[in-house]
Amino acid sequence: MKKVIFKVILSIVICSMIITLFVSGAAITKTREILHKEVEKEISYAVRKYAVQFSKQLETHENVIDLVSLFTEETFLVAQYENNRMSFEEKERLLATIIKRTMESQEEIKSLYFTFNPDTSKANDEVWYLRNGSGDAQYREADNTIEDWLVDGKEDSEYYFSAIRKGSNWSGVEYDRYLNDYSLTYSRACYDKNGNLIGVAGTDIFTDDIFDSVRNMELLEGGSAFLMDGEYNYLVGSKPEELFLDLKKSGGIKMVQPEIDSSNKNITYAIIDGERYLTSYGKISNGWNLAIIQSEKSLMEPVEQIKQMVYVMGLLVLVAVFLYFFYLSRKSVLPIVREYEQKDIILLHQSRQAKLGEMVGNIAHQWKQPLNVMNITLSNLKDDYNSGSLSEELMDRYLADMRSYIISMSGTVDDFADFLKPGRKKEAFDPCSAVETSLGLMAESLRMNRIAVRFERAEGLCIFGFRNEFCQGIFNILNNARDAIVEASMDIREIAIKMKRVQDGDRDVVVIEIANRGPNIPENLIPLLFQPYFTTKEQDGGTGIGLYLTRQIIEMHFNGRIEMFNTIDGVCCRITIPGGSENE
Repeated sequence: MKKVIFKVILSIVICSMIITLFVSGAAITKTREILHKEVEKEISYAVRKYAVQFSKQLETHENVIDLVSLFTEETFLVAQYENNRMSFEEKERLLATIIKRTMESQEEIKSLYFTFNPDTSKANDEVWYLRNGSGDAQYREADNTIEDWLVDGKEDSEYYFSAIRKGSNWSGVEYDRYLNDYSLTYSRACYDKNGNLIGVAGTDIFTDDIFDSVRNMELLEGGSAFLMDGEYNYLVGSKPEELFLDLKKSGGIKMVQPEIDSSNKNITYAIIDGERYLTSYGKISNGWNLAIIQSEKSLMEPVEQIKQMVYVMGLLVLVAVFLYFFYLSRKSVLPIVREYEQKDIILLHQSRQAKLGEMVGNIAHQWKQPLNVMNITLSNLKDDYNSGSLSEELMDRYLADMRSYIISMSGTVDDFADFLKPGRKKEAFDPCSAVETSLGLMAESLRMNRIAVRFERAEGLCIFGFRNEFCQGIFNILNNARDAIVEASMDIREIAIKMKRVQDGDRDVVVIEIANRGPNIPENLIPLLFQPYFTTKEQDGGTGIGLYLTRQIIEMHFNGRIEMFNTIDGVCCRITIPGGSENE
């Protein structure tokens, strides 16, 4: 009882472990999916947040320039000061005051200026305020005494002419020799009410704040951030430019379409050196692009470690299950299998014992006639000898007759001995000879019941298995065929045996058909014929194991199949067995 309880508990534990592993695997897969979606949301949110932050910084400068431009366009009228220098200088001083006060109210503005159109002011005029180290707005004298003050195509003059051509303009990052620092410029052309150009308002934005923000972004492990211009060229990043160029070359950074940038699904994927990267993009108001790149490997490392642990546990559980079932098979299943095998052997033995008496009766009937003839022959031999009429020729005839009877009786004994052999050695044999052996054992019974046998043999047939078992299976089928004919009292009493070789796909098979002219079997009983202990002859002492054992022999030991079906003239049993070498 304790062993049974132990096995039950152990089985429950192993099943629980297997279920736990399946649940863990499903949970890990789900966790990976959730984590992946969270990472997408995280980097998409981060890139939008920083893009909005940078855009707000730049938009502040744009708004300031718009205010200065609006004041200038409302205040200046080119026709009033074009030929009146004093009127121009008065308005210039008023604009300077406005620019200074604007910088004092907007601390984030580091530089603010207005460059007048020299064609209307008649001089190289500019108002420029720059925030000094103390944070105060300080007037800065422009180097407007040089001859090439404003020259289209000159780098220092690009802010002026680009604004005139475009209305407003964002420059790229440039080194300003006057400011001794890197900056970008936003400028806007201003026109009076009559459409005359007054000049260009502009601001220089130092890139340190934006660049430092990109360099110091708080990213997930394995992440990188890069700021690019409108053409996706490198400006600054949290990693060196060399890595940016490698990612761009490998497809980690792509020139995405603007509609993708503005959507919630601004994620692209790339596989670089076997590792998957996802990239999120954000566009800044000045046309720059911000990209955050994340390696999946570094993020999924904890999940992968858990997965490896689950795999190891799964392997250990599989080993444990294998050992457990090996133990269970040795201690529980194997004895049951052996018990069933033993039962099959007992059934086979019982079936053979049941047929043994019938065979002995058949042999006794077969031997009666030759023994009577031999007795008469011996009497005739003595009479001829006593009468002196026994010649050498007559003596040879008597001896030949006696010898033929003895050979016939010896063949019957040999067939009976072969049937009783207990050998369990598989061999290749001719199924025709095995069928003839079975017919020989019941020849007298067939003769007494006036049943003819029509046997169509085929040459060169060969099957592999236990010959004695095959003989017993054929004997069982022939017995059933004989009984069916006898019980039905048929006028035409015949058993037809046909053997042939056919092609089944790419292999040869041997087909044996044993048909009798008995009555048809009800269709609902045909599926039950090969079940153990099913018989339609209970009143005559039928056991119901003959056809069951025949099916076991054909299917289990010969890898074949057996079927029973009705025909127009009676019932047919068909046996299909693979050819000898293939079955072996």
